Amino acid sequence: MDDYFAAGPLIAARLTAQLAGVNIKPTWGIPRIQEQFDLPPAVLVSLEDDRPDEIVNWTSQKIEQIWTCVVVVSDPDNEAGALISQVIQAMNGWQPSGSGTPFSPFQRVKSELKHECSPNGVLYFPLAFSTTFVFNS
Repeated sequence: MDDYFAAGPLIAARLTAQLAGVNIKPTWGIPRIQEQFDLPPAVLVSLEDDRPDEIVNWTSQKIEQIWTCVVVVSDPDNEAGALISQVIQAMNGWQPSGSGTPFSPFQRVKSELKHECSPNGVLYFPLAFSTTFVFNS
């Protein structure tokens, strides 16, 4: 694999295809997010955790990555539930297809991030998904 973070663009493409009218944005974590009033509704995609696992052989190692899809809505009462459900349906059990995509199906896991509501009423709700692959060095 030439790109250790290859899952990120695949997730963004999947969500773009599945969620009409929703901004899909890559980010490098919650601290990097600055509230933008034209952003919601949106899903922010970031790598939450990277867990090296068993060594398959001297040049290969199994890796688990946790990717977080943060649902961002400005009207939590009317927008959050449906968009959260759509993200779970799009991601849980999905496996990227095609050559060069060695990822296991994504599974929803507990996020270490907590949902938050900004002083302006914008809800940030993290949904984490795990995938594994073998990295060959």
